[in-house]
Order: sequence, then C-alpha cells, then structure tokens
Amino acid sequence: GFFFHVYMADSGASDTAAALPLDNAAGLASALRAARTDGSARLAHLDRLLSTLRSQTVRDAVPDPPIFSELFSLLSAAWQEPFEAEAARTACELAAGLLALPEFAVGGVHVSDDFLDLAFSRLCQPANAAGAGAASLPAGPVSLVGSSGSSAAKSVRASSAPGGPGFGGSGGGSGFGGGDADAALKLELSTASEVVVWVYRWQPSSRAGLRLRIGRALLRMSSGGLPPPGTAPLLRILAAVIAGFGRPTSAHRSLLLSVLLPLHRPAGRLDETTPHLSLYHEPLVHAMLLLLRAQPSLLPSALGAMLQQWPKHQARSSHAEATSEVHQARCCSSG
Repeated sequence: GFFFHVYMADSGASDTAAALPLDNAAGLASALRAARTDGSARLAHLDRLLSTLRSQTVRDAVPDPPIFSELFSLLSAAWQEPFEAEAARTACELAAGLLALPEFAVGGVHVSDDFLDLAFSRLCQPANAAGAGAASLPAGPVSLVGSSGSSAAKSVRASSAPGGPGFGGSGGGSGFGGGDADAALKLELSTASEVVVWVYRWQPSSRAGLRLRIGRALLRMSSGGLPPPGTAPLLRILAAVIAGFGRPTSAHRSLLLSVLLPLHRPAGRLDETTPHLSLYHEPLVHAMLLLLRAQPSLLPSALGAMLQQWPKHQARSSHAEATSEVHQARCCSSG
C-alpha cells in the first residue's frame, strides 16, 4: 500500500478522460487515471498529457490531492507493471515535468515510505540491471531556493525541468550502452531524483528518513564493483542537503568518514585508463567540499583519511591511479 488512494473508474472513464480539458484539476486527474488504467489507449492519453505539459496549459490546473494521487499511482505503475517501453518513458517525462512546475510546489501531500522505497530502488538499481552501463545525469546546477530563510525550509531542486536531461536524444553518460537505452536510463534516474527532492522539500517529516536512505544507499555503492548509475544523481541530491546543514552533529562526521571518504577509493576500472571514480567524482568532490566548508573541524579527519588512500608512485601502474591522485589533490587544495 502506497499513501495514495486509487480512484476507481467506471467503464466510461477512458472516454470521459479524453473529453475533459486538462486545464482544471478534475480533467487532469481523470487523464492521469486513464493513462494508468486504460492499457489499450495508454500512449494516446500520455501523449495528450505531455502535449499539455509542453504547451504549459497544464499550469492552469490547481494541483489537489487527487492529482498527486493519480500522478504517483501512474509513476508507480510505470516502474512496476509491464508498461510498454515508450509508455514508461513518457510517464517518467510527464511526472518529472509536472513536479518541476512551480504550481506543483505545494505541501500537504503525504508520500508513504513504500513509494519512497520504490523511488530509491530505481536510483539504486545495479549497472548490469539498468542495461546501459553506469550512465549518469549531466552535471547541471542544484539550486537551493527556500520559501523562508531557515535552512530547514530550503528546497533541494535538481535540474530536471521538462525537456531537460535524458528526455529523448541519444544519451551519452558514461559512453556505455548509448542510444535509446542510455537515454531511457537517464530519464528514469532524473524522474526518481525529482521525486526525492520534491518530497524532501515539501514533506519535512520525511527529511530525516530521506537523509538516512541516501546515506545507506551511498554506503552500499562504495562497497566495490561497478557503481550503480544512480550514484552521481544521489550525490547531487546529498550536496544540496548538505548545503542546508546547521550546527555540527555527530552524523556529519559519520557522513564524512563512512560515506563520502569510502567513495574516493579507486576500487575498480572501466578500462585501462578509466577508473570507476570518474563516473561520479565531480558531484563527490562538490558534496565533500560543501561539508568541509560547513564543518571545518572535520578537515583534519578528511586529510588524514585521504592521505592514507593516496596511491604510491612506485606502485602506480596506470592512468587510473593518476586520476585518483589529481582528484584527491583537488579536494585537499580546494578545502
């Protein structure tokens, strides 16, 4: 059971959804429901919704709980049920685009732990399961725009606006996979990231749990092997969270020593010249610098741990270790 109540449709729901305008709450909720339940015309419903999003007329609809219920129900179905590939991609693009709209920046909607588990399962899927290597989202800006001056009220806003990273195109990422599979993976990661940052901003009661989920996920990602494609997106979310930290706590030290520093270890390589670290080193450096600037007392611990990991010149056998040296030197000098 997710937080949302699934609104049951009668036999004429599909025809009704197609007839209702999408610039009001009832019409938008009905169309979202039809996109989930009407498999025979799912793509038509989704294309109509996406067209309304791109034209911006959907912004005339005032979001209410039934709209969020249907939106998250649709996304849940796209991630779990046997949706057609194109329909799943369109559902992800639609969800990310709607959540990025200013009109959807509202509180009062409760998202359950079950749905957050699902979003994190998409972010944490292993590279081989994702089917497109370790692709990552482009390193776009992460802004912290709060509705008040307090750190707790700051939002964590990833760069996944409509038409943004991963929405079509040939992909790129790590250079693995490529084509439609890589683009679809980036879109899925972008959507899951948008869900997490939206919940973090507008559901304060979930913030502590989200921080714990992010830390645990990154801790697993640092255990070795090819990092999951969601490593870089999670680090970008974490960096925005760190920017809102207040007074120092023991959790900040644990974040440094147990999560961020282990991610610096060059435990593997994609090839002779490319370490795994290269897949996420930019957001990792950014997150670590934000933490050290906010908590300068952690700098000695960070330097000591990084120097212990520093590759020895006589043992360095490839460009992978050299890249690690440059990366760690950059961290130290910037701190």
